[in-house]
Amino acid sequence: MARVSRSLPPLASGMPAKEKLRAAWGEFRARWSDVRMNRSGDLRQFEAGIVLILCAAIFGVAYALDEEAARWALTLPPPVLRLFGLITKLGDSGYIFALSALTLVGAIWARGRGAGRRNDTRLGLLAGRAFFLFAVTAVSGIFSQILKHLFGRARPQLIDIVGPFHFDVFSISSRLASFPSGHTVTAFAAALTLGWFTPRWRWPLLAVAALVGVSRVAVGAHYPSDVIAGALLGVGSALLLRKAFGARRIVFRPSGRLFTARRASSIAAAIRRVPLGA
Repeated sequence: MARVSRSLPPLASGMPAKEKLRAAWGEFRARWSDVRMNRSGDLRQFEAGIVLILCAAIFGVAYALDEEAARWALTLPPPVLRLFGLITKLGDSGYIFALSALTLVGAIWARGRGAGRRNDTRLGLLAGRAFFLFAVTAVSGIFSQILKHLFGRARPQLIDIVGPFHFDVFSISSRLASFPSGHTVTAFAAALTLGWFTPRWRWPLLAVAALVGVSRVAVGAHYPSDVIAGALLGVGSALLLRKAFGARRIVFRPSGRLFTARRASSIAAAIRRVPLGA
């Protein structure tokens, strides 16, 4: 298969927004069809082994900590609960979808407005990053919802009625949707993604994601094993999509057996150079 150029196609100044969106979608489809990734059998076996170890860790945490943590949450004073109630909102996916979508559309709109081809390349990378964040949040959220209703685990609020290990397979009730923690999935998927793009903020972002996970236990919405499963699902979804995008040289590039974010040069400078007039 012929290699797809990494450079962005030139855009005419004054091109309608609809045409820009169509051109951006066409470019993405072309790059998506250009897959160049080799995976060894040893690597696949290693990944499978890691998954088994993590599953065993989730079961271990469930039996060791879940009930005790759920009853601890019931003892927290109201001021602490209010604080955790604020922290837990950071795991809402709605604002991440909104910000990433606005950034994506804004970057595509800004391309081709007379600031130069190099500027268009930078804005194209910004659009790609925004789309990647949107995709990671969406894919991890879909996986989370499938697992929630597949397992149908009762939330901690029902612990005195059915205990900490009640499962109602294929349930659609929100009270039976404890495993995994959706807020934690979103928090870790977004934190890891943004950390790849802004390495200096990686650990602070992951620390905030961890606080979101703790808050889900504190407010009585989830057990610790739900939170750990959510964190692993968020991280795993981000890694899988990074591999898929990186194999196509979209946003990421190969670096040994891993993938690293393509350098952004100066996206902030590119945004400042975009003329705001018609």
